[in-house]
Amino acid sequence: MGRIIRKPALCFCLAWLLLPLSSRADTTETLDFNTIAREERASNACAITFDDGPGPHTGLLLEQLDKKQVKATFFVLGEHVRRYPDLIRRMIAEGHEVENHSWDHPDMRKLDDAQRQQEIESTVALLQSLGAKPRFFRPPYGSYDTRLVQLAHQDGLEVVLWSHDSIDWRYHSVAQLEGDILPRGTVARGVFLFHDIHDSTIAAMPVILDDLRDKGCVFTTVAQWVDDTGKAAQAAPPPPLPSPPPTRQIGDGFKGWLKRF
Repeated sequence: MGRIIRKPALCFCLAWLLLPLSSRADTTETLDFNTIAREERASNACAITFDDGPGPHTGLLLEQLDKKQVKATFFVLGEHVRRYPDLIRRMIAEGHEVENHSWDHPDMRKLDDAQRQQEIESTVALLQSLGAKPRFFRPPYGSYDTRLVQLAHQDGLEVVLWSHDSIDWRYHSVAQLEGDILPRGTVARGVFLFHDIHDSTIAAMPVILDDLRDKGCVFTTVAQWVDDTGKAAQAAPPPPLPSPPPTRQIGDGFKGWLKRF
């Protein structure tokens, strides 16, 4: 599969970097907010992604995705994979994409190189032992820097963020989630961020998926989105870029969920 190659140009909060098309020889790789926002306009493809799992609700989510005929991308934590290995095997068997979200959800920018590599490589090794072939790394909280991109690249991974944040760690009712994914009249496309550790997210997903499909979503995985949208974007004129999404608070949602256990 082809890859999108970028060279860093700007830095936004939480190190959102604008990385324009360049050559493999002199750059690392990432799909940041602005890159996705620019390229999503060339296609109606929608990549539905879930972070921080697997968890106790993930099995029900897989049933819902099967009923809706949607293939998703799961950015999983190594410590949770160790707890639910059968869910990873099931994801793979059912055609979903399983990717790396670190071992235990630290702010990667606060770690030294050895700690960063341990977070990435221990998760890769466990996923590979279960049959997954991770291609992407999504840093916890969307927090990364150029060095992290380089280290991920050394392990064969491309850093990827999102363009639509459901903020489901904040909204814990179905009504709030259903109404906040896309502004009214917006065409559905891009990379959507959810968390399969929240039961409210799982409860809302059937309606959310139906709504996104009604708004024009063609569901795909992140790998397919990268390959297909990247090709379409090369032939499209670059549109103006929107502003980056609001900065996340370190620990929101995820640490609150951990307190339940």
